[in-house]
Amino acid sequence: MLKPYSLCALIALSQTPIYTAHASHQLDHFLSLSLEELISLETTIATTSKRTASKAPAVVSLITADEIKASGATNLTEALQTVPGIHIRSSQFANRPLIQFRGTTGNQTLVMINGNSLKDLTWNLGIFWKGIPASIIERIEVIRGPGSALFGADASAGIVNVITKTASRIRHNEFGVRSGSFNTQNLWLQHGNHFNGYEFAFTADFSRTNGHAPFIESDGQTNAIGPSYAPADANYGWESHDLRMSLAKDHWRLQADYREQQDVEIGLTGFGVLDPLTKGEDSRFNLDLFYNNTNFNDNWSLNAELRYQHLDYTSGEGFFERPPGYTDGSGTYPDGLINRNDASERRVTLQLHTSYSGFQNHNLTLGTGYTWQDLYSVVHMVNFGTDADGNPISAGSPLLDISDSQFAFAPEKSRIIKHAFIEDIWTINNNWELTAGARYDQYSDFGNTFNPRAALVWQTTEKLTSKLIYGKAFRPPTYNELFAFTSFSTPNTELDPERSETIELALNYTFHTDLLLALNLFHIQQSDLISRDNNGQYQNIGKHNIRGLEIEARWQATDTANFIANYTARSHDDNPPAIQEADHQAFISLNWSPSENINWNIQSSWIGERERRSNDSRQSVDDHTITDSTLRYSNSNYWEFSMSVRNLFDSDAREFTGRNITNDLPLAKRNIYLEARMKF
Repeated sequence: MLKPYSLCALIALSQTPIYTAHASHQLDHFLSLSLEELISLETTIATTSKRTASKAPAVVSLITADEIKASGATNLTEALQTVPGIHIRSSQFANRPLIQFRGTTGNQTLVMINGNSLKDLTWNLGIFWKGIPASIIERIEVIRGPGSALFGADASAGIVNVITKTASRIRHNEFGVRSGSFNTQNLWLQHGNHFNGYEFAFTADFSRTNGHAPFIESDGQTNAIGPSYAPADANYGWESHDLRMSLAKDHWRLQADYREQQDVEIGLTGFGVLDPLTKGEDSRFNLDLFYNNTNFNDNWSLNAELRYQHLDYTSGEGFFERPPGYTDGSGTYPDGLINRNDASERRVTLQLHTSYSGFQNHNLTLGTGYTWQDLYSVVHMVNFGTDADGNPISAGSPLLDISDSQFAFAPEKSRIIKHAFIEDIWTINNNWELTAGARYDQYSDFGNTFNPRAALVWQTTEKLTSKLIYGKAFRPPTYNELFAFTSFSTPNTELDPERSETIELALNYTFHTDLLLALNLFHIQQSDLISRDNNGQYQNIGKHNIRGLEIEARWQATDTANFIANYTARSHDDNPPAIQEADHQAFISLNWSPSENINWNIQSSWIGERERRSNDSRQSVDDHTITDSTLRYSNSNYWEFSMSVRNLFDSDAREFTGRNITNDLPLAKRNIYLEARMKF
């Protein structure tokens, strides 16, 4: 880590500044945008044409970089907890953050960076995914609701699109460091410049942490034959490097980014067994070329995207599914149960869309695209279960290679996706606008899917905007569900995609320029949900309905203080629900600048009680409240300092886990971070 840190510092100190510091010591946008400015922000996440969030044909939330900084959030997942209806669930395996919308599972959420899906063929967001560092984020766009009519796969319950920093968005060069609890260190740099008509931007973020180490009283090995590591701490340390570059001129933009994670400790295996030995690695490289011309020809615009992505995963020496000395009916395993997984995947995507505005009161958009995903390298080695020929592996055997067999965790196989979509925005009159569209996707491995949507936006009064929204969406089966034989699951090549149908009513009322209230009512009907049957085979099993409401308020109380609050309530057609999500959650935040160089933020998130399934005799997961506070100070035009305390009141908060973890997964106790930023 010393070499990347030193390199980043050298770059920071050697660059020529492109902005001169203001005479005032006031911090840049300490209160972020005013409420009126925030409402006026435009977004394209809900449609192919720019619309403000309040008039977009979807329930849209926008989170700016300044809001993220004021809150003390260091990662995308921390910033998203401010959005109503979103719960960031911590997984026991590698402490992966699962982004769950409106009581659905994390695999029904589409996460994108600059419009590029992070989904892979086997592990959704990646087996070791840890989120996205806040230092690279310019803005987060969120849709609560379906989005397959625009974006295709996985946009069943919600969409998160991260807009990264480019030269046009970087107000000043910046070099920052952060250090704090769990032996955490973070260093970042941002630089933007203009030369000969070109815009150039570069960001870098390096971090490492031991992670919080929750104490696990008993695990999935506690009552099994053989030794157990429990009671002990689950180790969740990791290290990451994130480098991004963008180059733009006229209608063209080139973006490249590289992110790697090393020494990723998984803490607990999928069996719920402590694993203090595994250290995994992954990397992701993207190279994207964009063409955007809003005046390509009379009444025509043209947008084109060509993207390449490469992924690598390795579990290192393997996942230690059971500790050394584990014993079952076949004998004793001196080295434990070892499951080694390595994979490499590449993806090429070409998308074109054009808009025509020559029709009176209509804006018509047509688009098409082609995606080739190739899982071209799979290495799978085990010392338990079955060998490549389907024969039982005897206890005490060395690692055997089952990579090219049907028992590997995934086949070396490619997927081709072709799609076409159409969208029309019909301005009926000054107060009414109807957006309607549909997308057709053709998959090479499971078939076709068609997803329409419609949204009627009515400017009911000068202060009230009403939206009636309908949409269908889908999640395709993963390679694990289609092809992979494991010790606890059997694939099914006949699977259909999971489907959802959502209807929403959204009301936004602006009392005046300082107070905004919003009410969203939604009903989600899910069908063909993929789950394992009694024999462990994946099947499209049953339906699930979720109904709920979301209430939001934003109040610019004074020129120096604002409040944000929201509340979510939902109900399911099964009790307790099939998905262990709370029926109630809430969030409140105060942001206050008592002077031009001081800002204080305090925010609290409450997650309600979660009931167990009928086959789980444990008591319900208690509700919890976690309060975070950040104080930021500037003593000059160039320096900012801050201190953040997360879980300020040291709450005993726990995340739902399977029955192998008797007392669920403890979340991080009180932790503190110090930060310094230098503008140059």
